Amino acid sequence: MASIVSDKAEKLVKENKVRKVVETDKRAHFVVQGSEEEHSVIFDKMKNEWNCDCSYNTLKRKMCSHIAAAQSIMAGTS
Repeated sequence: MASIVSDKAEKLVKENKVRKVVETDKRAHFVVQGSEEEHSVIFDKMKNEWNCDCSYNTLKRKMCSHIAAAQSIMAGTS
């Protein structure tokens, strides 16, 4: 499953579907264009916690491709 998430994340980054909206000393907010809709990804720096509003992350509490793509942008590995 992890390779599917990372493959989808890599594709999102390559297709420029990830953009950082704002970053403060406490949070970073990204918007990721998914296959069907736009998703909001938030990194809480104080809690070192990533959240996405997609159903996969919200319901299963597992890493989604939107978070993995935002992490790639944040790390500068895109």
